[in-house]
Amino acid sequence: MVAAVPMPFGTELIIIAIALAYTSFSIFAQRKISDPKKMRDAQARMKKHTAILNEMVKSKRPQEEIMAKQKELMPMMTESMKIQMKSTLIIIPIFFLLYYVLMPAMFGSISKETVTFIVSGLNYKSLFFAVVFLSGLVSAGVIMAYDRKKTKLEQAMQNSDEVFSNYDKG
Repeated sequence: MVAAVPMPFGTELIIIAIALAYTSFSIFAQRKISDPKKMRDAQARMKKHTAILNEMVKSKRPQEEIMAKQKELMPMMTESMKIQMKSTLIIIPIFFLLYYVLMPAMFGSISKETVTFIVSGLNYKSLFFAVVFLSGLVSAGVIMAYDRKKTKLEQAMQNSDEVFSNYDKG
């Protein structure tokens, strides 16, 4: 068995920095291209329509009414998918460019060398992929929590506006 050749620590840090920069760019592009507020609003409308649709099915409403409600829901779902796909069409090609072109150009000469800290046995591509994957998971969780909090605040503001407008009418 051939002993693993350790990758220089500075090289490991550069690969990690590139991976974190890519993850940051991905988040930025996704948030810029697909407006989070617009997405939350669309998801709320779809959730409301889906609940009504489910209620119609449970109450055994005529098939024509159910189909009409589904036709109202389909454009919303299509629009939501389009918004999500826009950022993916930018993010994925950049990942492939980094993974298959830039990384081999920069670190191809050390393809046999492996990481010596955290998890040993990873080459430069595996280290890049692992850092992108893990930082993506962590950032997705943080962003999801932030968006959930933001949604609750928006709903609270909307509810308070409704209370005040009802108060003004009364």
